[in-house]
Amino acid sequence: MEAGEEASKTANFSPENSNNQEEKEYTRMITATEAKKLRLVNEDIIPRRCEFCGTKLQATGILMDIPGFRRWIHGPDDYEECKCPGAKKHRAELRKAEEERIQAEKERAYQQKINNMIFESRLGKRFRNRTFKNFIANEKNREAYETAKQYAKEFEKYKKDGTGLLFTGSYGTGKTHLAAAICHELIRNDYQPIFGTMISLLGNIKATYNDEYAKETEQQVLNKYIKCDLLIIDDLGKEKPTDWTLEKLYYVINSRYEDCKPIVITTNYTDKLVSRLTYKDNIETAEAIVSRIYEMCVGVMMTWEDYRRL
Repeated sequence: MEAGEEASKTANFSPENSNNQEEKEYTRMITATEAKKLRLVNEDIIPRRCEFCGTKLQATGILMDIPGFRRWIHGPDDYEECKCPGAKKHRAELRKAEEERIQAEKERAYQQKINNMIFESRLGKRFRNRTFKNFIANEKNREAYETAKQYAKEFEKYKKDGTGLLFTGSYGTGKTHLAAAICHELIRNDYQPIFGTMISLLGNIKATYNDEYAKETEQQVLNKYIKCDLLIIDDLGKEKPTDWTLEKLYYVINSRYEDCKPIVITTNYTDKLVSRLTYKDNIETAEAIVSRIYEMCVGVMMTWEDYRRL
């Protein structure tokens, strides 16, 4: 190699621009005996003996062999691995224990993440075990079940075009269970839904009023409802409306409508939903809310008997 080539190769080497191929050229593992022959160590490093067969194991280290820089790097626990059955078995047991420890840490971190997301979702205690696995599907509700399950499975597609679901039907037909199951499935797939009745959702807004110690402002709560991956409103129409509730509900629904963000609604009302949301003579706001819901959502009819009474 010419002197210019040597200088060029040295100048171009750095941790930032080195690739795997370059690292292989400049570093390799060698024993203490080899390092001593290269005059990189002066003293003798006493070998260790395998605790299973007694074989002598030399110290090992990384040879950094860069033009203009040569060094042998050895840690206190860097020694050859014995190939006897006992040592191999011991290393396998250590690897297995480490893998189990890492997996346990991952599971704990994942469960904590799930718990935090469930808390953020406002999913009520009663509905925290309402999943697709424990939904009892039968001939009557299977289509609704499959629709909800497919929606959760392919949520990314529906999220992009802002498509939601509108579960309608009488009491006790499983509407809330399916909505909660969607919520669970999305949480497990790293989405952040928010679940609640209109009373509970708007109650969180009211809690910010006249409380100087409130953790969130009204707009911060509203923004969560507007920006979350999926807003699930359970039992819409059950509560008595006011001008204030209509104003906030319209603001949230319209904001999600304009941003193409999906919603899932459950309600016991179909044709009467407008009248249920109308307060005094304010039918225009109620009609605007329902109109947007119908445009945003695919209808899922659940009109069979109340399972709670069976």
